[in-house]
Amino acid sequence: DWWPGPYALGPAAPLTITRLMRRLDERLDGGPIVIADIGDSLFSSTELTTRGRTEFLSPAYYTSMGFSVPAALGAVHAQPDARVVVIVGDGAFQMTGMELSNLVRRKLPVIVIVLNNSGYGTERLLHPGEYKFNEIHAWNYHRLPEVLGGGTGYEVRSEADFDAALQAAWSDLSGPSLLHVHLDPEDCSPALERLAAMMSKTVTG
Repeated sequence: DWWPGPYALGPAAPLTITRLMRRLDERLDGGPIVIADIGDSLFSSTELTTRGRTEFLSPAYYTSMGFSVPAALGAVHAQPDARVVVIVGDGAFQMTGMELSNLVRRKLPVIVIVLNNSGYGTERLLHPGEYKFNEIHAWNYHRLPEVLGGGTGYEVRSEADFDAALQAAWSDLSGPSLLHVHLDPEDCSPALERLAAMMSKTVTG
């Protein structure tokens, strides 16, 4: 088990993808819909526990990157009473994330967690080195609700930041919440590490 024992908050500790998923896992009661985009958003979230009526959606296919935010719009209309949580990397979000505007316009209380590791984390592991094509231009994702005229943005750097933002977002039904999570560029889940170790043998020969 990658998170044995009860979760204990380390308030000042920089947030990692493993600790984020551990904390999120505790909130998945009451039948939410979790939508994970491609990359470590998916690999890390495979450790989440789907209890009761909880649903988990992901395309699980790399050429479908950018699926999650538009999918949330469909999910919340299909099941209006379910809480929808999106887990999306910065690369995938920059492809289709402006569908957030439709969530704002319709005042839909979707929680969007943007994992910002400043690049394509899977590609970094498959192609180690300083490659510019793995870098992504930095956005102030937490400012997007202000730009779009609705919803609430949260900037998250520590475990305490995430805990407070997640609680506030979960209780806010007035519109979408966007949690901009800063992650170390080298941080990744154990699942992605294992996958990359296997795939890199094929990629590098």
